[in-house]
Amino acid sequence: MNIKAKERRAILDQTLSARASVVPTERPALAPRQLGPIAEQANLYAEHVATRAKLYDEARAGGRLLLELNPKKIRATAFRNRLERSLLADDPKFIELKESLRAHGQETPIRVRPVKNALPFEFEIVSGHRRHAACLALEAESEQGFPVLAIVDADAVEARDLVLKMYRENEERYDLSAFEKGQMFARWLEAGVYTSQRELSSAIGLGEAAAAKYLAVAALPREILAAFGDERLIPMSWGPALSQALKANGAAVLRSAERLAQRKPLATPEVVLRTLVAAAAGKSGPSRGTSREESVRIGGRIPLKVGSGRNRIVLKLQHVDESMQKALREELKDWAEAWLRKRLEGP
Repeated sequence: MNIKAKERRAILDQTLSARASVVPTERPALAPRQLGPIAEQANLYAEHVATRAKLYDEARAGGRLLLELNPKKIRATAFRNRLERSLLADDPKFIELKESLRAHGQETPIRVRPVKNALPFEFEIVSGHRRHAACLALEAESEQGFPVLAIVDADAVEARDLVLKMYRENEERYDLSAFEKGQMFARWLEAGVYTSQRELSSAIGLGEAAAAKYLAVAALPREILAAFGDERLIPMSWGPALSQALKANGAAVLRSAERLAQRKPLATPEVVLRTLVAAAAGKSGPSRGTSREESVRIGGRIPLKVGSGRNRIVLKLQHVDESMQKALREELKDWAEAWLRKRLEGP
């Protein structure tokens, strides 16, 4: 490098060093009018994003955040209050719900809470197990998938919060059977969510005697449940009577229940109850010699019950006026006579 080049290099280095040592002066912030249209739009957008983020956080914290979720990412809770029978593909009510969702979409969201370290699950159900199961079935049948609408409820962290929200939602719809409700209460007590029936009853605003009846239905042995065919058919008020029958003569009641479970078709719930109570008292069956009674349901009512016994068929009419009874009696007499002649006299 020649002398002139060295001199030019030294001058350049001095100039750069002098610029680097200069402290930039702070400029006063410009008013919105001075920013121009583009900068004003940027400021407005930033405020909008901040507001949206705040509303999102508040909605999530308050359990008001509605999302579309993959039903495969949601698991049932350990406190699920639905019987597996209620979630089967051939259950009439489940089929009705599934077809309604397919035709009209999901109008009522389920409620979920976030879970950690539970992959592939990201959420757990607080309420809506049957709707989730229906969406899961539709998801498997659809190529496009079938997302489930869910409210993310961050408040349902504690077990008591979860079970109370689940109870209130089902109580408002009145569609849990006595057995399902009793089983739900039993799980709460077993898990230590509540330490006694009294504490449980107080928390949900239910009388202690009523809670005991639900628990009595849920505690019935499998032989008695099999006699009814479907646990959901047992009313809450029958729990104490069946429990007393078991205490009085458990062996006889269970033998009678096993015989009832083998009947084809099964006896009506009312006949099962009378038969089991009679077995506890040492009687062979329900009163007045009736061994079987079947109900005929029309338009939400039961206008006819058909019973059978030794050499008799008993028809019980309800909600049927006298003129209809008279016409039915005449037609039944003519039909029965023709039916018997055909079989007794031959063609």
